Amino acid sequence: MSNISIAQFHKVFFEESLEGLDAMEAALLALDEGGDAELVHSIFRAAHSIKGGSATFGFPDMAALTHEAESLLDQVRDGRRAIDKSIIELMLRTVDCLRGMFDRAQNGQPLADADSENLKQQLAVAAGNNVPAAANKAAAKPAASSGWIIQFRPHAGMLAGGNDPLRLLRELAALGQLVVEAQLDRVPTLDALDPSECHLGWRIELTGAVSQDAIKTVFEWVEDECDLTIEPLVAVAPPPAPAVEAVATPAAGAGAAAGTTRAAASSNDAGSVRVAIDKIDGLIDLVGELVITQAMLDQFREEFDPSRLAMLQHGLAQLARHTRSLQESVMGIRMLPIGSVFNRFPRLVRDLSQKLGKQVKLDLVGEHTELDKTVLEKIGDPLVHLVRNAIDHGLEMPEKRRAAGKNEVGTLRLEAFHRGGSIVVEISDDGAGLNRDAIIAKALQKGLIKSGDDLSDEAVGELIFQPGFSTAAVTTDLSGRGVGMDVVRRNVVDLGGNVAIKSRAGQGTTFTITLPLTLAIIDGLRAAVGGECYIVPLVSIVESVQLRADAVRSVTGGGELFRFRGEYRPIVRLHQQFGCANARQNIEDGLVIVVEADGTQIGLFVDELVGQQQAVVKSLEANYRRVDGISGATILADGSVALIVDVAGLIRLQSRRKAA
Repeated sequence: MSNISIAQFHKVFFEESLEGLDAMEAALLALDEGGDAELVHSIFRAAHSIKGGSATFGFPDMAALTHEAESLLDQVRDGRRAIDKSIIELMLRTVDCLRGMFDRAQNGQPLADADSENLKQQLAVAAGNNVPAAANKAAAKPAASSGWIIQFRPHAGMLAGGNDPLRLLRELAALGQLVVEAQLDRVPTLDALDPSECHLGWRIELTGAVSQDAIKTVFEWVEDECDLTIEPLVAVAPPPAPAVEAVATPAAGAGAAAGTTRAAASSNDAGSVRVAIDKIDGLIDLVGELVITQAMLDQFREEFDPSRLAMLQHGLAQLARHTRSLQESVMGIRMLPIGSVFNRFPRLVRDLSQKLGKQVKLDLVGEHTELDKTVLEKIGDPLVHLVRNAIDHGLEMPEKRRAAGKNEVGTLRLEAFHRGGSIVVEISDDGAGLNRDAIIAKALQKGLIKSGDDLSDEAVGELIFQPGFSTAAVTTDLSGRGVGMDVVRRNVVDLGGNVAIKSRAGQGTTFTITLPLTLAIIDGLRAAVGGECYIVPLVSIVESVQLRADAVRSVTGGGELFRFRGEYRPIVRLHQQFGCANARQNIEDGLVIVVEADGTQIGLFVDELVGQQQAVVKSLEANYRRVDGISGATILADGSVALIVDVAGLIRLQSRRKAA
């Protein structure tokens, strides 16, 4: 029989353990805010799972650290210790340390370092244990030591619940020195052997300064599925080197079928997304409908009867409908709630507010709003930057807020919601707002503007997105508002989105990030410009109009305006913007598509509209280079390439021309 490498299941273990750390952190933060004692149990369960998995998958340093944390949590759980700020802080540091260990484990690096060993000592001291330093661990071989005799006899059906005796033995190995003796008296003859049942028992000698409670903790999840006795060991000869791997291997053999199947099934999730079962069911139903439609159309393969043309048309219509539904269903599988990004901010806000001496209340709204997995993975860093800026330079110190008649506790709000075919994320604070005078002075100094007298608040806000723009007088380890904001905008634009800012002095600032629901497929309107074809995203289109020559007014600098619903809007001629030859020049010979982004409208002048087009988005930058005003490209049915217009980018280009 071939050997199964346990390393193939590491990725699943890492994913599940990191989710456990997220749960621990969330519960610890809730405890810090005065949550109930049930949170302690959830923290303990998460730590216990990580400890068990670490021992099973061969990460003893991680198991040892988690064991010390678990011992401290056990004292809190049974009432021997009261939860306080110092314990919460210590456990939050443990979560951070374990995240670092998982990161090193995934990169094949040694897990333990000076920080993890120091933290393990602090946890042991807090729990009243005495753990030898890592440097002395190898020399710690007492001639005689107290310990325990453990009789462990699993019930026959224990494996069916996914419990692995080998994992339990490895957990014990993390506590001290083991001598394990397999008991074979219940093993049946070969013809009566059921590989899904556990027929072995074990006599275990555990030596070391280990409490009985720590041993019971190892077996607490299987206490109803085994016969277990734990008795003191008075004195023993010097124990041999741990023999858990060699002696315990038969246990894995006795239950290999059950344990391997469970792990292999879990590994199917690795490298993908976790999908709700109802989405899978819907996908299967749609595939079934496609099979039925294919069978209907297959009748026309051999011979076509003109009298059955109506049936063919009906079948093709069904095919188009089912294909669109299948596409939407598949795209839905990639959709994940933004809460997985939002969940990192309670800890960030807590740590920063304590460091800066500020009081901050964090409101999270719309955590269940879904967006594409790729967008979700890349939006985290821009949001972190904006949140750090809001706390550092947006919200005032408590005494300054009191002097301004505000509540000394500042409010930071993150909200996500759908608007049309996009997702909107707003980061708002009720702080001091942008310092208009300081921004204008800095812009004048850098030569970005000639005068700030006529600049609107929106135009002043746009200045902070210039590369390297900052009004911070002192450089700190926290970004000042404006520092790196060009990077924030570039990251958002790379996702096909845009970011806007609104600020009112003394009342606060709001950053609005608008993102596509998915990066893969958009609905658009095909527009011809000369010999080229462009796709204008449907979600950005307000209306298309045909103008007379006298409806357009020229302005200084070569710009053009047209009146739309009582207000004048600028016109962007796409043939001039993108250098298209043989395009229509007279305004009355073409069409103006009125588009909108971030509350600003402009008109795009094109030759004509070809029709609605669903576009599979391809990266232009990856295949060519970045082009201002273009967000991507798509391949049309005839094999030609059409460029996708970046409406927000064109509006920004228009604003910069106006400011110049």
